[in-house]
Amino acid sequence: MTRPQVVIVTGVSVYLLGMAFACGMAVERIRFDQRRTSMLDRYNDTIREWHEFRMLTERQAMRYPSDGTGEQTAP
Repeated sequence: MTRPQVVIVTGVSVYLLGMAFACGMAVERIRFDQRRTSMLDRYNDTIREWHEFRMLTERQAMRYPSDGTGEQTAP
């Protein structure tokens, strides 16, 4: 091969190697984001359930205050 052909082949090889590296990084980032998203969705669901539980107990506490009589107050 002549010198210009070697330079062209080397340049194309470096370009393809760089593109493969960049694509690999992009794919890994997408996979990481998918795992992270699923984990954050589960976390948000758990937080939402906890808040619903706390709101329910607060509503019940307002309906049945602990004044010692055990009777329901009028709304």
